[in-house]
Amino acid sequence: MSYATLAEIKRHLNIEESYIDDDGYLQDLIEVTAIAIQNYLNDTLSGATETTIPMTIKQAALLLAAHFYTNRQIIAFANGVEIPYTYKFLLDPYKNFVIT
Repeated sequence: MSYATLAEIKRHLNIEESYIDDDGYLQDLIEVTAIAIQNYLNDTLSGATETTIPMTIKQAALLLAAHFYTNRQIIAFANGVEIPYTYKFLLDPYKNFVIT
């Protein structure tokens, strides 16, 4: 299950719809983002559909995909400080905390 479409991610990144060179890479990021969100939440959201996904999860998917698209290297050349209230802030209310 993906939480955002290719068109939504392109719109979020301000990429023209007619620019298709990165579509394959963006599609991969959609899948990676879905896996990352499910791992973070400890939940597959298996009963959810595209119409029942909360907007906060969709926004988190857009933020995370944009982050992966913009930051393709493991080294940050600027001061690497996490911006508060990003995808974790949006996803935390849906997280299934596992007690071991």
